[in-house]
Amino acid sequence: MPDGKPWPRISIVTPSYNQGQFIEETIRSVLLQGYPNLEYIVMDGGSTDGTVDILRKYERHIDFWVSEPDKGQAAAINKGFARASSEILAWLNSDDTYQMGVLAQVAELFSQWPGVDVISGRCRLYYKDGREDILDPSPLRTLGDFLMVNSNWVKRRFLIQPEAFFRRLAFDKAGGLRDELYFCLDTCLWMDMAVSGCAFASVDRHWANWRMHEGQKSQGQTDGFAVHARIAWERLRENWARLDNPIAVADDIFCYLDSLLRMEQKVSSNLRESTSYRIGRMLTRWRFW
Repeated sequence: MPDGKPWPRISIVTPSYNQGQFIEETIRSVLLQGYPNLEYIVMDGGSTDGTVDILRKYERHIDFWVSEPDKGQAAAINKGFARASSEILAWLNSDDTYQMGVLAQVAELFSQWPGVDVISGRCRLYYKDGREDILDPSPLRTLGDFLMVNSNWVKRRFLIQPEAFFRRLAFDKAGGLRDELYFCLDTCLWMDMAVSGCAFASVDRHWANWRMHEGQKSQGQTDGFAVHARIAWERLRENWARLDNPIAVADDIFCYLDSLLRMEQKVSSNLRESTSYRIGRMLTRWRFW
C-alpha cells in the first residue's frame, strides 16, 4: 500500500442463479481489478442456463465456486462469507459490476479509518435502453437514519448494496443476512449493523454499477416495499428507547405505509378499469367458466 503496509485481504462473494447472460461481465469486473490480495467466491444455486460453463472458464482465477441448490440468495451469501478468510467483505450480485480500481481504494480507506465498519461509494444504475443514473453517496449514519424510510429511502437517500464494503466484525455483530428474507436482505443487514453500533461512512466515488432489467426481483415488486416497512417497524419496536425521537421515526414509517396503501389502491383501480378485467367479469357472470 502507499503507506508501506501489506494490502489487506478482501473477499468478494457473488451469489448466482441463472444469470448466464450477465455473470461473465461480473466476474471480469472483479478479477480485472488487479488487486494483489483478493479472495473471490461464487455461490451458484444450480443454474441450468450456461452459468456453470462460464464458471469453469474462469475457475483457475476463482478461489472457490460451487453450483448446487441452496435456500436462496441470503443463504448463499452467508455460506460464501463462512468460507471467506478476509476481514473486509462485500458481495456483488451476478448481474452487477465494479468500476476498475475500487478494491485498492477500499483497502486504503479502511486502513485510514480504523473506526469505520462500513464504507460505501456511489452506484450507477443503468438500463437496457441506455438510460443511467449515478446515485449520491449515502448520508445514512445512525439507526434512526436507516429507519426513516419515507424521509430517506423514498427520496433516494439510502445505502445501495453493490457500493458497500464492510468489516467481518460488523457482519458477525449483525448476525449475518437473514436467510428467511427474499426482499430487502441488504436493507435489513444495514439496520442490524446500525443496531449493533457499527460506524458508517461514504465517499464521493463511483464504485459500482447496478444493472436494471426485467428479470431482477427488485423490479416492480410492491411486496419488497411492504417488507421494507415491516423490517423498519420491527427494528423501531425493538430499539425504541435507544432513539432520540422514536415518535418521529414511527410517524415517518406510517407515512411510508400510507403511500404504499395509496399505490396499491391506484393499481387496483387501474385494474378494475381495464378491458381485460371487464371482459373477465362479464364472462364470469355468464358462467363461461
